[in-house]
Amino acid sequence: MTSHEDIQADLGLYALGSLDPEERQAIDRHLAEGCDSCSRELAAWRELVGLMPLELPAAAPADLKARLLARVRAEAPGGSASPPPAPVVARRRIGWAVPFAAAAMALLALMVYREIGWRAERERQTAVVAGLQQQIEAAHGDLAKVSAALAARESDVASLRAALAGAQESLSILQARGLSLVALRETKDAPPAEGHVLLSPPTGRALFYAFDLPPVPADKTYELWWITEKEGPVQAGVFHPDAQGVGRVEATVPSDAGAIQAAAVTVEAAGGVPKPQGPMVLLGNVAKS
Repeated sequence: MTSHEDIQADLGLYALGSLDPEERQAIDRHLAEGCDSCSRELAAWRELVGLMPLELPAAAPADLKARLLARVRAEAPGGSASPPPAPVVARRRIGWAVPFAAAAMALLALMVYREIGWRAERERQTAVVAGLQQQIEAAHGDLAKVSAALAARESDVASLRAALAGAQESLSILQARGLSLVALRETKDAPPAEGHVLLSPPTGRALFYAFDLPPVPADKTYELWWITEKEGPVQAGVFHPDAQGVGRVEATVPSDAGAIQAAAVTVEAAGGVPKPQGPMVLLGNVAKS
């Protein structure tokens, strides 16, 4: 009677179709008796055999087992006169060798195929991620350009609004009653420059423009003064000329300092000072009415 261990050892050959009819019948009877472990192992062998890309004959030669056993006995020490003490073990080794080698080849091929596919998928995903990153960077660059253009337009609009407000203020002063013009010239030691004051004492408003003034350091500023009859110099406003040397101040006319006798411009510390301390660069007398 064939033991459970012998049948389990022959399951690989059974799956390959390499057993003789008697051995196959013994395994069929064993499986019919409900051996779950052998049924599961046979299913695994059949799955492995199905993976092998080999072209095998539909059935092995009838004398395959006898020839393999004869070859094992012939190669054993002492030839045929000394048969192996455990022929079942020799048969079992032969039975395991063929399906294990084939299964190993099949599993190796499957692993290589999966590894190649995994690497290709990883490279594809890496390329997709890199492309998305480039698109995001390009979008950020475009967004930065659009933001810069929008900021420039907003700055232009703000400048235009400021210029329009200044023009409207200048126009309102020009249209005020009692308007007089005061011309300012550079003083003796100052560089060539000039200025004009549109003065309207009845409305208490004035508009000053300076031309050709040189730039001053960041810690300095130009300051406009009213030279009054009672208070002397009175602050009228501070300004910095633009790149063309043009400066502008919208000022008020003091009502309690007496008549304005002159207008002057000095160079003072940044922010201005209560009374003139720096050099005078422009001076103009107000004509008496």
